[in-house]
Amino acid sequence: MKNILIITNTIDLTVDYIIDKYANQINFFRFNTDRFQDYTIQITYEDTVIEYIDKSSSLRLSECDALYYRKISLPPVDEYPPHYQQMMQREMMTVIDGIAETAGDNAITRPSIMRKADNKVVQLQIAKEVGFTLPRSLITNFDYAAEKFSTKNRAIIKPISFGRIIESDKVGFIQTNMVKNEVPINGLSCSPAYFQSYQSKDYEIRLTIVNNQLFGVRIDSSDKVDWRKENAVLQYTKISIPTSICEKCLDMMKILNLEFAAFDFIVSEGEYIFLELNANGQWLWLETELNLGISDGIISALCKEGKK
Repeated sequence: MKNILIITNTIDLTVDYIIDKYANQINFFRFNTDRFQDYTIQITYEDTVIEYIDKSSSLRLSECDALYYRKISLPPVDEYPPHYQQMMQREMMTVIDGIAETAGDNAITRPSIMRKADNKVVQLQIAKEVGFTLPRSLITNFDYAAEKFSTKNRAIIKPISFGRIIESDKVGFIQTNMVKNEVPINGLSCSPAYFQSYQSKDYEIRLTIVNNQLFGVRIDSSDKVDWRKENAVLQYTKISIPTSICEKCLDMMKILNLEFAAFDFIVSEGEYIFLELNANGQWLWLETELNLGISDGIISALCKEGKK
């Protein structure tokens, strides 16, 4: 049986699903980074060993076949002096990253690759290079440029990264919103943002690709700005994606060295318009909704003969 290391957190339902579904075929070792203190980690030039404190399970990286790198969060360090906390979290992340960069022959997806692939500045250039149709876009920290762009274009604004806001008692997300021209744009100098011209749409597309397998889904939403909004009414339908679009997606993944990616498009008057790529996109809800085989593709990619 293959040994697969999964680096994630305790509330990752997708990993629960994966482990339950394939436990009879795969030896999984789950490293929940938000419970970093529940493991002993010993790294030497000979090997790396990760073990639960209760010694119920352990993994030697020399025996690890593949890595599935998912959703990372760190334990709170509030009980320590404030001037040490940032350093402590940075030290934990350095260990996690180091393990993720060196574990197994196959990986979905190493953090260094993921960081580059999820960078919207990088995506914008590569999407243009492979020939996607793009909305007019502006990434800026200049208030005047943003106001000028939004005056000329009916514009939306969205985070450049993930838009996650961590508060003391909850985690929130900033999503895509319309720019209100009657409200002045200010405060971008230290908080750049991503502006795009608003595109009317017939529907949206989520195309998930893993191990060269393509899973296209049409999304019809009651929210015409962002289908991810909490109160949006959604309808999902399996759909075949035009060959030309699939080829561009695969080209983009090859350039970024990705085995897995989730692409978002809008379709306007029959034309596919690229919005973004997520190198660690969520997929479980679509597999459950439409009986897709994304999980099979992930396991197949992790278990194939490969190289680091």
